[in-house]
Amino acid sequence: MFDQTEACLMRYFIEEISPWFDTCDVRKHFQYYIPERARYFQPLCNAIFATSARHLHRLPQHRTPGGICYQGQILTNLTPHVAVEYMLKCLPALRSFHEIQDDDQRDLIIATAIILRQFEEIEDVESINIDEALPEGSSTGGVNFLDIINTVLRSSHIVHNPNGQGLIHVVYWISLRQEVYSAFMGRRSPQMLLSQEHWNDAEAIDKTIMHAAQVAKWLFDDGSENEWYRLKEQEQLLESIIQTLPQFLPILWEPPNKSRGEVFPIVWLGSDLAITGIQHVIISKMVLTAEDPNLKSEGVARGAHRQVESKVRKLVLDLCGMARSRPQCPPALVNAAMGILHYGHFFTDEWELQALRAIITKFEKIRAWPVPKELSTFC
Repeated sequence: MFDQTEACLMRYFIEEISPWFDTCDVRKHFQYYIPERARYFQPLCNAIFATSARHLHRLPQHRTPGGICYQGQILTNLTPHVAVEYMLKCLPALRSFHEIQDDDQRDLIIATAIILRQFEEIEDVESINIDEALPEGSSTGGVNFLDIINTVLRSSHIVHNPNGQGLIHVVYWISLRQEVYSAFMGRRSPQMLLSQEHWNDAEAIDKTIMHAAQVAKWLFDDGSENEWYRLKEQEQLLESIIQTLPQFLPILWEPPNKSRGEVFPIVWLGSDLAITGIQHVIISKMVLTAEDPNLKSEGVARGAHRQVESKVRKLVLDLCGMARSRPQCPPALVNAAMGILHYGHFFTDEWELQALRAIITKFEKIRAWPVPKELSTFC
């Protein structure tokens, strides 16, 4: 049995945070299975409490003079230190990961790491100082928590099971989505990649994530012309696959009515899975279009650059239209923000810029995450 604060933190995770993890999982492991297992595996429970506490504490609508209020419950003990204290309780399990032989327990530790990585992303990963967030007199001893989490997530146990069954399959693809997010937001090459040999066995939704990770790798590391051509061929193959699957077909797709001042298209998709897959395809296409190595050749006309910029602007607006049309899928807003982060500078029309700024503001409010510095200056 949980106490009042812990019960609220668990409910908040189930209702508000689990959708971030379950966007591509029809069985919704993080809404149903993970909370159940957390009752019997304390590190997982502590990870849930840590992430919920941090998220709740950041949202102004829950603040009252008496403390954080959730579902009519005043949580007087929910201070800024609570989240970090719960997080640190997970440390022994993460450190002992490679000593554990039981596959079920290893899977639960990986799920713990997945949730804690979400916690780390609530903070500015580059600037978080856990020791400063602890009560006076407490210290982590200089532990690099994110390094420990990533060591677990990049272990052979998870990397060798991308197309497995159950929880290990789910957490692998969540971790790869997180890696894609961190790569594009941090402008760095992803550290976790899947061998091309797994492509044929991957489900369509997983192919979109895998392709996006490879595009990020090309953008921030490889940069070769040969790889760009390979990725463009893979893009065409992926688009042909997506277009034949009913679950990815839009219910409605209307261009913006500019006479009414509309900027974004109306895009209705039938599921979070569909919007996640299509947005990853668009993000990848956006990058490969904007960074086309052929544009760097001498003698390329300015008109060719303008055409590319126009195509990329449309793709960014498509990302934003999808996010606006499905507010119950918060990660869609994250993907829209990634598009703005990288190619918002292609926009000059003030009406469009105002619409993009509104997306960024919504991005910050819904996620309770700090807005990356480059997006803050965009506003």
